[in-house]
Amino acid sequence: MLQINRLSVNTIGKIKKPWINEAINQYLKRMPELSIHEFKSFKNKNFKINNHNNLIVSLSEEGNQYNSNQFSSMLLKLQDKKILFFIGGSDGLTPDFKSKSDLLLSLSPLTFPHEIARLILIEQIYRALMITQNSPYHRG
Repeated sequence: MLQINRLSVNTIGKIKKPWINEAINQYLKRMPELSIHEFKSFKNKNFKINNHNNLIVSLSEEGNQYNSNQFSSMLLKLQDKKILFFIGGSDGLTPDFKSKSDLLLSLSPLTFPHEIARLILIEQIYRALMITQNSPYHRG
């Protein structure tokens, strides 16, 4: 089973739209061990990018795309590491930050506002958990 406490979602900014916040909170009630960190900027932050126990996954339009089953399998295979997801603000992540990432992840060929990207990522993490539990939540 997927260990949610080994996952961290790191974002720039707070959620301003109440309906997105409500949706995210519904998933967080189901996964209280998922940690969410909000920052004003990722500049000058030490995220231990070079630490071999962490895997830095940056969301980016040029990243790899996975279907839900592939995403779930990837998370299961990497459970020996702490996986740190990073979502940039309205301008995305800097090329320098992305170059220090272990993996670039694209949620879709479409472009989403960063608040919606956060909701989609959290839903996909929940879906991955349900896939590992053979739950009917994922019918794909």
